[in-house]
Amino acid sequence: MKDTVALVTGASRGIGRATAMRLAASGADVIVNYNSHADADAPHAIDETIARLQSHGVRAIAIDADVSDRAAVARMVSDTQARFGRIDVLVNNAGIERAGALSAITDDDWDSTIGVNLKGQLLMIQAVAPGMRARRAGRIVNVSSELALAGRAGLATYCASKAGVIGLTKAVARELAADGVLVNCVAPGPTDTDLLPASERTAELVANIPLGRIGTPEEIAEVIWFLVSPANGWMTGQVVSPNGGVVI
Repeated sequence: MKDTVALVTGASRGIGRATAMRLAASGADVIVNYNSHADADAPHAIDETIARLQSHGVRAIAIDADVSDRAAVARMVSDTQARFGRIDVLVNNAGIERAGALSAITDDDWDSTIGVNLKGQLLMIQAVAPGMRARRAGRIVNVSSELALAGRAGLATYCASKAGVIGLTKAVARELAADGVLVNCVAPGPTDTDLLPASERTAELVANIPLGRIGTPEEIAEVIWFLVSPANGWMTGQVVSPNGGVVI
């Protein structure tokens, strides 16, 4: 993927970071997005991430921006295009989780979760799509969750936002297909990231995974890499769910 420019949101850790690493390893220049206001530890992890990306001989920068803020998204995309010339690949990975019983869901829980997980993906697509359409080429992967397919008690806002990502993917894929832009969705199952706290890593959870273990960020990154790489030329509007067999 040499001479490819990829922007990965929510890439200071977890699946986003693993995806950025996989892209850099294949020769792509990578822009790592993070949000210091939502994650106080992110700035401390970014320097190491950028150094590791650059060790592959590619260009890599980090941009602090809230994907739920239209003006911040516009600035990030404009800055990237000014420095790199274009954006060939967008991986919409940034996400948050607000857990709570149905009766306890507040307006802020709903608005903030939908704002980052769903609205944020729309804003990013709106910002990069004009350039991709003009070049008649581009790859977009939106990260959802297997919980969008299965649901879970106590995670109504999260499940709703991630289900929305699937609908958004299918609609945008149809709209951009004629311009040569492929849009797909990855819906990971239980994965070793900060969104899966220790309290949920129970023997019962593992017992419900047919393959008998939780996944790794690197395994999810491989699926994303395929979808944005030249290996994929005829898949768009699809939901791929690497989940160990939790949803079949």
